[in-house]
Amino acid sequence: MEKVEREGYPRALRVTVYAASSRKSPETFLAAGRAIGQGLALRGHILVYGGATVGVMGALAAGALAAGGRVEGVILDEFASVAHPDLHALETVDTMRARKAGLANLGDAFVALPGALGTLEELSEILVERQLGFHDKPVVLLNLDGFWDHLLYFLDRQVSDGILTPENRAIPHVCSDAREVLAALDACLPRAEPSAPPD
Repeated sequence: MEKVEREGYPRALRVTVYAASSRKSPETFLAAGRAIGQGLALRGHILVYGGATVGVMGALAAGALAAGGRVEGVILDEFASVAHPDLHALETVDTMRARKAGLANLGDAFVALPGALGTLEELSEILVERQLGFHDKPVVLLNLDGFWDHLLYFLDRQVSDGILTPENRAIPHVCSDAREVLAALDACLPRAEPSAPPD
């Protein structure tokens, strides 16, 4: 396990964002990622994400870095070739379990953007841990263009079948665009002190 750190940044609130790394991600997803990264930086929050330069992940980092924000990543060793070179902290790990734990442990709040199986797994684990009372951190879901509609229907079906409580169904705060995501975080996170710009 390797950790690379750049000094000079004050402690601020960390928001862990899960997102697609596919190079085929639609432009609408990329634009939302950039907007959320920028919005977090302008609020003084730290972006924590999967560490890659590609897909929605890369757009997130680009938006935050361009706005002078601090960005931290946790990435698998085997994906080091696509690791972002300009992050302020990057941890490389050798298993998915370690990667998920690293991203989860760093976050003061969690946001899930459109993504594939990895994003779904990460979101599911955070929701289960919240359901079990292992944390009480906000969980925000960007349902851009109805991306998560089928998942939300699945959760509604669980409620109707009596195997999921309405209270637990309400854990994810569902938003339709980047502006709503940032507003949801504004409502549940205190404003952080702005970070100093990168050297």
